[in-house]
Amino acid sequence: MFLYKKIMLPLQAQEASKMKLIADSGATGTDWALIKGGEACLVFRTKGLNVNYLTEREIEESIRQEVLPPLLSHHPENIEDIFFFGAGCSHPDKQRMMGGLLKAISRNARIFPDHDMLGAAISLCGDGTGLVSILGTGSNTCFYDEKTVKKNILSLGYVFGDEGSGTYMGMHLLKNYLTGDFPADLEQLFQDKYPKQKYELVSEMYAAPKMGAYFSSYSYFIAENRRHEYIQTLIKDAFRAYFRRQVLQFRDEYKRYPLGAVGSIAYLFEDELRTVAAEFGVTIGSVLRNPIEGLIKYYCQHE
Repeated sequence: MFLYKKIMLPLQAQEASKMKLIADSGATGTDWALIKGGEACLVFRTKGLNVNYLTEREIEESIRQEVLPPLLSHHPENIEDIFFFGAGCSHPDKQRMMGGLLKAISRNARIFPDHDMLGAAISLCGDGTGLVSILGTGSNTCFYDEKTVKKNILSLGYVFGDEGSGTYMGMHLLKNYLTGDFPADLEQLFQDKYPKQKYELVSEMYAAPKMGAYFSSYSYFIAENRRHEYIQTLIKDAFRAYFRRQVLQFRDEYKRYPLGAVGSIAYLFEDELRTVAAEFGVTIGSVLRNPIEGLIKYYCQHE
């Protein structure tokens, strides 16, 4: 598991170069890394900053309350570049909005807001070529080449899409439980972990401010019981839906290039992902839990 920690560089190294701030933001969390002298001198995590779900004021408050405090001792005014890869930042209008809000970190910095799909691609492929998958709270897929996302599946969110994601799995798990489609032993395990009446769970679900994240929270139960035959089927069926809906649309690319994956679901259920991929003739390449790992490596090498 990737550890979030403060790393102190020698004073001489700290004074020798300007800094870059890298951020990868998904639905539930944002990972930040401050790069200085070819090393990560600070890595920390804040809440997710999805521009489709949060208002400008909410994002502004998160930057002020969560992002700026750990940066203050590192002199954020010396940050030259801020690379922000965020869910929801695919449209130019959203990128401009996020770019303006990120100015609060450093007025002197050049700011490059872009989609989290590009961050995942750089994390996995660097300057190379390949198919890239995000399998976390949500899901998305692209073909990356020449430092550019060349093809991208339109993300339809948890209502129409997100196949193979934590949200997709959690939604189907909860639906199956509420409709009585659970084996008795698993039903008892579920009731032990969530001791609520079914009508209470329905009310809770519809009252959730972020319903996608709410469904995804049930992926913890799935992970805890992943060896159960019923859960194994649920996981693999979710991945089968993902390959049919997303990966097979890349008719030429998936036969030529491996599919790299980032995200908690890809990491936790890597064995099942590779098993289902083989059913479709897809080769799985690297699997990372957090895109920030690969992004740190990439931007340290490109200092």
